[in-house]
Amino acid sequence: MEGMTTAPSNVTQVEVFNVTDGPRLAVPRTDILLGLSFTCLLIAFCGLLGNSIVIWFLGFRIPKNKFTVYILNLAIADFLFLMTVWAFLVYILYTKFIYQIPNEQNKIIHKFMWILNETGFNAGIYLLMAVSIERCLCALYPFWFRCRRPKYQSTIVCILLWALSFLVVGLEQFICKGVEYPKPGSEPCTTVYLITSTLFMAVVLLMILSSLILIVTIQNISVQCQPSRFYIAIIASVVIFLISVVPERLLGLLIYFQLVPSYSFMYYFFYVIFLSSSFNCAANPFIYFLVGGLRRRKLRGSFSTALQRVFSDETET
Repeated sequence: MEGMTTAPSNVTQVEVFNVTDGPRLAVPRTDILLGLSFTCLLIAFCGLLGNSIVIWFLGFRIPKNKFTVYILNLAIADFLFLMTVWAFLVYILYTKFIYQIPNEQNKIIHKFMWILNETGFNAGIYLLMAVSIERCLCALYPFWFRCRRPKYQSTIVCILLWALSFLVVGLEQFICKGVEYPKPGSEPCTTVYLITSTLFMAVVLLMILSSLILIVTIQNISVQCQPSRFYIAIIASVVIFLISVVPERLLGLLIYFQLVPSYSFMYYFFYVIFLSSSFNCAANPFIYFLVGGLRRRKLRGSFSTALQRVFSDETET
C-alpha cells in the first residue's frame, strides 16, 4: 500500500502506516486484517438477511399497529447501516489486494459510504429510543395511549427522527469536512462533536430510564399474567445496544479529546466500531425470533410465526 513503511522487527502484529499530517497509524497484518474483515462481513450478512425478512413481513405480511411502524423503520435503518458496512469492507479489501483506486475517487467513495453509514446508525438509535419511550408511556398512561394518542404519531415521529439523523450527519460532514477518524479538529468541528455527543448521551439516558420503567412494569404484571413479548423484545434490544455500542462510542469521545493516547491504534478502533455496531444492528431480528418463538422454554414455529407472536401479542395487550 502506498505510504506503507516496514515495521521494526520486534513489531509482530501490525504494520506502520505513515500519515503525512499527523501521528502514525498501526495497521494490522494481512492475516489479522482478513480475520477482522471476514468476521465483520459474516455478522453484516446475517444482519442483512434477518433485517430483510423483518422488513418484508412488517411491510407486506403483518398488519401494522402503533409499534410496528417504529420496528419497520428500525429494520430499514439497521439494513442501511449493515449494507454500507458490507460495501465498505469489500471496498477496503479490493483496494488493498486487487486494485489501488486514485486518491480523489477514493475520497468521494469514502465520503458517500460514510454519510449512508452514519445516517443508518443514528436513525437506528433514535428509533430504538422512540419505541422504548412510547412503550414506557403506554405502560404509565394506558388511557391516554388508547384514547388520546394521535393516529399518525408513529409515522410523524419516524419522519422527524430520520430528518434529525440527516441533520446530524450533515453537520459532521460539512463542518468537520467528513473526517473518518475521531481526531481533534477545528473549533467549529469540536463544537459539533460536543453537540452530537451530548445528543447521543441523552438518547442513551432516555433508553436506560424507559427500560428500567418497563422492567418494573414487567415485574408488576408478571404476578397476574404473562408479560407482553414486545416488552421483553424492546428491553433485550436496548440491553444489546448498551453493551455493544455505548462503550466504544465513549472511547471514541475520549480519543477525540486526547484523554486516551491511542491514536496510533486507530485502525483497530475502526474495526472495533464496525464489529460492535454491526452486532448491535444484526441482533434485533434474532431477538424477535427468540422472544416470539419461545413457548414453554422451547423454540417453536417459523420466523414469520415468531414475528406475528411478538407484534400481535402487543396489539392484544
